[in-house]
Amino acid sequence: MSLFDLSETIQLKLPNAEIDYTPAFFNLDESRELFDAIYDHTNWIEEDIRVYGKVYKQPRLTAFYANNDKAYGYSNISMSPQPFNSTLNTIKSKIEKATQLTFSSCLLNLYRDGQDSNGWHSDDEKEPVSYTHLTLPTKRIV
Repeated sequence: MSLFDLSETIQLKLPNAEIDYTPAFFNLDESRELFDAIYDHTNWIEEDIRVYGKVYKQPRLTAFYANNDKAYGYSNISMSPQPFNSTLNTIKSKIEKATQLTFSSCLLNLYRDGQDSNGWHSDDEKEPVSYTHLTLPTKRIV
C-alpha cells in the first residue's frame, strides 16, 4: 500500500470484527457532489429523544430510506422509510459492489455544526447485521 494512495482499502485487525477502511472511497469532487445532492434533496427531520427520563431534540437531523416498508427504531423513535432516490442508489451500488453484500436500508445523519452529535451507544439489534458507514467530507464552519 502506498503512503499517499487514499483509494486503497485498509483492513483493520480488531477482535470480533471485520473492518475495511477506504479513506477515499469517493474522490473529493464526487464526495462534494453527493453531499450536496443528499443535503438538498433529503426530507430531514429532528426527532425528540428521551435521555435519562428527559426529552430533548435529537442533536442532529436524520432521514431513513429503504427498499421495503419496514420501520427502523431506536430510543423510542420509529422511522418510516422513504424509497431510495437516485443519489442513494448510486452510493448503494458502489458499496454493494465493493463489499459483495446487499443492503436494504440507509439511515442518514446530518451533523450541522460542532454542536450536533451522536453519543456513545450500543446498537442492540436482535440478529447479526452488516453495517457500512460512509462519511462525505464537506467544509464545516466551527
